Amino acid sequence: MADFRLFIDAPGQAASATSQLLQELVRGAKVDARPAPAESPDGAKSGAGATLAELVLNGALPAAVAAAVASVVTSFVQRGSARKVTIKDGDDEITVEGVDARSQKALLEAWLREREGEG
Repeated sequence: MADFRLFIDAPGQAASATSQLLQELVRGAKVDARPAPAESPDGAKSGAGATLAELVLNGALPAAVAAAVASVVTSFVQRGSARKVTIKDGDDEITVEGVDARSQKALLEAWLREREGEG
């Protein structure tokens, strides 16, 4: 059972956006999520002007939880809280950007379910 890593792209507000998404995932989607260790991905800025921040989702994502995570992440991006959120599972990744919310949610939910079936 692999962890999912979420990279939040929120120029100038990465820390607050990450904290907000963490709270929404824990409260709304009822997942075990935590801030990632302090290392930054290649090309990411760090410090006060950070562009990217990272969260880790632990454990299994059954269908209902995958749907809740997809809804939270899609809504988060649609509200403009982040420019985009990229979710990685090993070498696989999917990016949610501020376009058609319904399509983004369905695509993300299907992607999360596929990964759970592989675990």
